[in-house]
Amino acid sequence: MITLRPYQQKMVDRIRNGMLSHKWQLLQFPTGAGKTFTAGHMINAARQKGNTCYFVVPRRELLRQTAESYDSVGIPFGYIASGYRPSPFAKVQICTVGTLARRLDNAPKPNLVFIDETHHGSGQLGDIINWAKGHGAWGIGLSATPHRTDGTGLGMWYSHMEEGPSVRELIDMGELSDYRMFAPDTPDMTGIRTVAGDYAKGQLADRMESDRLLIGNSVRHYKQHADGLLNVVFCASVKHSEIVAQSFNDNGVPAASISGKMDDAERSRIIKAFARRELKVLTSCQLLTFGFDLSSAAGMDVTVECISDLSPTQSMAMQLQKYGRALRKKDFPAIILDHAGNSERHGLPDSVRDWSLMDREKRSGGSSENTEPTRQCTECFFVHRPSPCCPACGFVYPIISREIEEVDGELQEITERPMSIPQQVGIIARQDGLPGLMEYAKEKGYKPQWAYHQMKVRGLA
Repeated sequence: MITLRPYQQKMVDRIRNGMLSHKWQLLQFPTGAGKTFTAGHMINAARQKGNTCYFVVPRRELLRQTAESYDSVGIPFGYIASGYRPSPFAKVQICTVGTLARRLDNAPKPNLVFIDETHHGSGQLGDIINWAKGHGAWGIGLSATPHRTDGTGLGMWYSHMEEGPSVRELIDMGELSDYRMFAPDTPDMTGIRTVAGDYAKGQLADRMESDRLLIGNSVRHYKQHADGLLNVVFCASVKHSEIVAQSFNDNGVPAASISGKMDDAERSRIIKAFARRELKVLTSCQLLTFGFDLSSAAGMDVTVECISDLSPTQSMAMQLQKYGRALRKKDFPAIILDHAGNSERHGLPDSVRDWSLMDREKRSGGSSENTEPTRQCTECFFVHRPSPCCPACGFVYPIISREIEEVDGELQEITERPMSIPQQVGIIARQDGLPGLMEYAKEKGYKPQWAYHQMKVRGLA
């Protein structure tokens, strides 16, 4: 039995209404909103009507996670994936892109096709979509970030897009965690080439592996802002990941590096130690950006409470996947420590995004997006939307005087923007201390530990 949340049911209704005039649609859902679960609801309903449904994923790790999800809610399925015995008569098929593309001649003809992480596809995925369209199938693409690094729009496959609630709306609903972001470092990317829309991997790895000052800063700022929180560190290479993990261990913070080359049992053992808080820091290169579920790998719940970003990227899709790791629901704001300059490139996790199926014009530096203006506190490195003072530490920014040219014009009222939740909490912490935060936590239904955590991350306890 699949019970959808109200916003998920609303999106299902909108997709179904869209089918009246669009055979291939794209459903945009932020990371953590439950797009796979929502798709499962639609697939199960179609299966019960006798339709053959495909759920297509770009990576084997997503195959396993989707299978576990469908098992948990009683959806029977077969596989079209290398290493799995085919079940040609199953009404639901979970497929990997590579295997399905090679078996199109013998694959059962689908009525409904879901393409997960559809922004990650190109040649083989295009072959699958054209094959499905040729057989008259209906299609729904799924993506948190319908934005390709090369600027090509997904309108080549989809004629309509339905946008789900924004990250900020999900935070305000309590479906995602709020956050506090600090950006103490911006690496020098001079001389690093751009290949296929992102930094050249080899050059990036060499630069980040050799920057021991930045690696040391990542440890120092973790201990300053998030000491004791479960922290995932994004690195530029496997070697970089191992160097960073060793640096944390050398400074008394239990850490380990994981990679896709590891034996599954060893990786699971490490992630379980992380879940049990025996390890406080988990470092990796790309493994945790998309398609890898920590809780599934560990066989137990794993809640990421902090991320340290040491991997510069020009890909907004990849960056939002990183942010999504920290924003999974919990009773206190996540801590995001940006040592890669990515908040400057891509904005805040809850910045308003202009999603479109159209091609995007490439801009200098390989970016094809507009970023929301932000401000960084010179005292504590907190990153926030422009305001006269820092919401985290209360530092009042000095006013830079400049000569004003006087011109005739109409006088207009300037209204003050409402204070954000982090600003409110910061003021309570500084003015009323722990008792004030305990009262606030009681009003909001938070656990008492939340108040102690707020005092600690602000250096007041």
